[in-house]
Amino acid sequence: MKRTLIALSTALVLPSSVWAQQVPALEPAPAPAPAVMAPGAPERTLPPPPVNLLSGREAPLNAKERHGVRLANQWKDRRDLPARGADGSVMFLYGATLPSVVCAPLRTCNLRLQPGEVVTQLDLGDPVRWKAVPAVSGSGGDATTTVVIKPSDSGLETSMTISTDRRLYVVQLVSRTRDWMPVVSFSYPEEAQAAWAAYATDQQRRREATVLPDGLNAAALDFGFRIAGDSPAWRPVRVYSDGVRTYIQFPPAMRHDEAPALVALGGDDREQLVNYRLSGDRYVVDKVLRRAALISGVGSAQVKVEILRDARAP
Repeated sequence: MKRTLIALSTALVLPSSVWAQQVPALEPAPAPAPAVMAPGAPERTLPPPPVNLLSGREAPLNAKERHGVRLANQWKDRRDLPARGADGSVMFLYGATLPSVVCAPLRTCNLRLQPGEVVTQLDLGDPVRWKAVPAVSGSGGDATTTVVIKPSDSGLETSMTISTDRRLYVVQLVSRTRDWMPVVSFSYPEEAQAAWAAYATDQQRRREATVLPDGLNAAALDFGFRIAGDSPAWRPVRVYSDGVRTYIQFPPAMRHDEAPALVALGGDDREQLVNYRLSGDRYVVDKVLRRAALISGVGSAQVKVEILRDARAP
């Protein structure tokens, strides 16, 4: 018994350095060497994010539902590539395929909508790790809404639905470490259709503006006539020819009871009868006049207006 106590007491009074020598010091584990990608090796894509299912079970699909899924996948997988907009944006053709927007943490992706378009609702598939807020530029009818998108981490994937007063957007969102699209926009098929419709309307308006009430095209007419003499209320507003007939147009103020008589004038100023008829607000003469006169009244009350064809006219 005494030997046991002596041994224990001896062990208790051993210096602390003896205990330290028996316990090896802990050293930090060496950091793993960074992976080096061989030159020319393809870029490694991110693995798909894990999907946390509630039950792990799949609902059965009937033939109609399977066909619908195939159609949706065909639209999502269509290889309609985006184009570069005039402002440097990545431009998708609306409705052609599922737009996919690549974002990065600590950066903003800006999804620009059509000018004048107003967002009524926005839904994110993953509202915890993705944020989307609106911003407006411009004013009035040109006010443009931009959806500013921010992921909290890389390697994320979700979808976003934007409802507006004009259409519905469904957008795929993907986050990477460095890759990102600063500005994303859309081109709209109806804009091109509207532009062509406006062009056709403008051309029709131009044609209508150049077509006179008698159906003649103003672009094909000769207006090389000069009006001289008195200035009664019925003085013609213009005279023109289509190469076969001469047309003398009167102002709307002219009354039928004061319509003047038309005579052709020869080289000796002699008056010659000419065939003409009243059509609406103009006289239609069955020849190309060189010199003519419109006469109203007699004696000192006579009013005379001369029509002279330009000597340079053919």
